[in-house]
Amino acid sequence: MRLFIATDLSEEVKQEIERIKQPFAGIKGVKPVRKENIHVTLKFLGEVYEDKVDQIKDALAHITFEPFYMSLNKIGCFPDEKRIRVLWVDAEPAKPLADLKKKIDAALPNFIDDYKEFNVHLTFARIKYFASKDDKKKMLELLTNIQVEKKEFYIDKFKLYQSTLTPEGSIFKVLESYPKA
Repeated sequence: MRLFIATDLSEEVKQEIERIKQPFAGIKGVKPVRKENIHVTLKFLGEVYEDKVDQIKDALAHITFEPFYMSLNKIGCFPDEKRIRVLWVDAEPAKPLADLKKKIDAALPNFIDDYKEFNVHLTFARIKYFASKDDKKKMLELLTNIQVEKKEFYIDKFKLYQSTLTPEGSIFKVLESYPKA
């Protein structure tokens, strides 16, 4: 099963992200992330054997942290403006979330991240292709000109999710929430 660890967002924050992603919808090759699937990924575990899930749950259950607030900041793209593949909104301050991620990494040392540095981001669209140079130009203009309303959200838990890939997009299922309410 395909697993990841993430934090949820308030409805107000998701509404702001919906507003931000609207102008991108008219560009061919842009695949928006469904509103209910927008989250902050802390760790992608990838394909995991079902018999390992209880060990993962147990390791995560020992993590403690103080709840904190974050707010939306600005939009950007990965990997860079020459090869845009992911559109995101970041959040700040990054340090409390990075500290939580370090605790998760320490609890799950056998799951190594593909990237060198943790970037707080909320993916709102993926780019499959650009139909034309004009589409790419429009994308770059939107990335420069769209202003993000700095909506605040509260992080008091994180969740272990199962992700099932379908032609219509990923379907997420919560396997466990930490700390348990």
